[in-house]
Amino acid sequence: MRAVNDSSRFLFDPDKARQPRRGPDVGASRPDKRAAAGMSVSALVARIKNALAESFPKSITVIGELSNCSLAASGHFYFTLKDANAAIPAVMWRRGASKLRFRPEDGMEVVLTGRVDVYDAQGKLQLYVDSITLKGAGELELAFRQLKDKLQREGLFDPARKKPLPHIPRAIGVVSSPTGAAIRDIGRTLRRRWPAATVYLLPAPVQGEGAAEKIAAAIAAIDRNAQRLQIDVILVARGGGSLEDLWAFNEEPVARAIAAARTPVITGVGHEVDITIADLAADVRAATPTAAAERAVPDRTEMGHRIGQLAARLSGLATALLAGARRDLQSVQRSVVFRDPTWRLRSAAQRLDELALRLPGGLKDCLARVRRRLEPAGNRLAALHPARLAERARSRLDRLTSRLAWVLGARSKLAGDRLADLCRRLEAHHPRHRLALARQAVAAALRQLQGLSYRATLTRGFSVTRNADGKILRLAAEAAAGDRIATELVDGRIDSVVSAGPDRPDRQRPKRRQRQAGGATLFDEDTAP
Repeated sequence: MRAVNDSSRFLFDPDKARQPRRGPDVGASRPDKRAAAGMSVSALVARIKNALAESFPKSITVIGELSNCSLAASGHFYFTLKDANAAIPAVMWRRGASKLRFRPEDGMEVVLTGRVDVYDAQGKLQLYVDSITLKGAGELELAFRQLKDKLQREGLFDPARKKPLPHIPRAIGVVSSPTGAAIRDIGRTLRRRWPAATVYLLPAPVQGEGAAEKIAAAIAAIDRNAQRLQIDVILVARGGGSLEDLWAFNEEPVARAIAAARTPVITGVGHEVDITIADLAADVRAATPTAAAERAVPDRTEMGHRIGQLAARLSGLATALLAGARRDLQSVQRSVVFRDPTWRLRSAAQRLDELALRLPGGLKDCLARVRRRLEPAGNRLAALHPARLAERARSRLDRLTSRLAWVLGARSKLAGDRLADLCRRLEAHHPRHRLALARQAVAAALRQLQGLSYRATLTRGFSVTRNADGKILRLAAEAAAGDRIATELVDGRIDSVVSAGPDRPDRQRPKRRQRQAGGATLFDEDTAP
């Protein structure tokens, strides 16, 4: 990291700082009474701070790149200054940070002026910055661009919010320096173009520290009193100068004051090529203060010429109207009514006599038309007489009585048939009937069970023999000598003991031959027993 001043000369050379110099040797080995007992952290940090103070000048200039920028709620600005090989933390206190004309961001290459010291609480080396300037692009251009983008996003430059200028203002409020050339140009222009307008000057500094706040306060003051003083437009003007001279009109308070004003605002700052934030926020931007004054009021010469043209048109229109009225009057004077006013009365009297003669005949005709129109209504009214209505109702009642009798008889027969059917169905579902059906089903099942029981076979002379375990013996070979067997007859059971086993012939029963058919084992019908 290089340490340079504004003229690019070295203020601090690390190689020279390592050479011996007069004064106490920092870090040199020498007897110290406190060394034997040890040194506290506070004492160590204090000695390091003293060494840095003696080794570094009070102010150094450093070039580097910003990173980790952070603006604390207290207003202090914390960041890291780095280059390709090293980095060092830095802080700029609120008093210095509030004076920055641009917003520092990560990646900006800047030139810092400050001092090197140790932060006691953490024991780390830190830069305490007094000022920050951009390297390369000017900081004023950057600040202008940043503020312009910010206010444009908020809509302060939106053409839809621009207020129209009054055609003929009653009074004009001017915010400018009372001693500059701009106010003189504005005064001459207003007196020349429209001397009838009242001009109120609210002086304000147009450059220097605090000028933006005073300009904004002046605009707000004029706007508050505009209705009372009949001020219809506000002029904010300043003569030409460098970007630094015009910077007060590029600050946020002025732009917000112009945007918040209810009275239309015209700006005329600098020359034609100078465009400020105030120009973008104003309702109308003029190239110069003189042009701003010309936009604020009309030209009395042009106004006089325009009034002359309007007067000539008005005179021509009045002359034409008078000529037309004169022609209409002459036409009326030539009319029959004007020459003989009683003519209409005589005509009206004659018309009245004719109507009086036609009146009796007209009354008769009218009465006949009314009678013809009322005759259908009389017929309808006769048809609606109560006696006629009662007779029709009686006839209809007789018809309905006959139909009702027939319908009731038919429905009674249908109801009787349905009731009989329901009785038959009810008897079929009566418990006695269902019990009889169940008894018949049980008797049939009992007969079927008896027919399938082996006891029915015993009645035909057969018997069933069981061994001691109750297993039915089907072959004689299943009983051995000495086994107890029971023979069941139709009327009882006979218990006996086998005296000898059955004879077993040597010839064995032929084995069944099996044959395969379709993958399954089948018995041969010839060899089946």
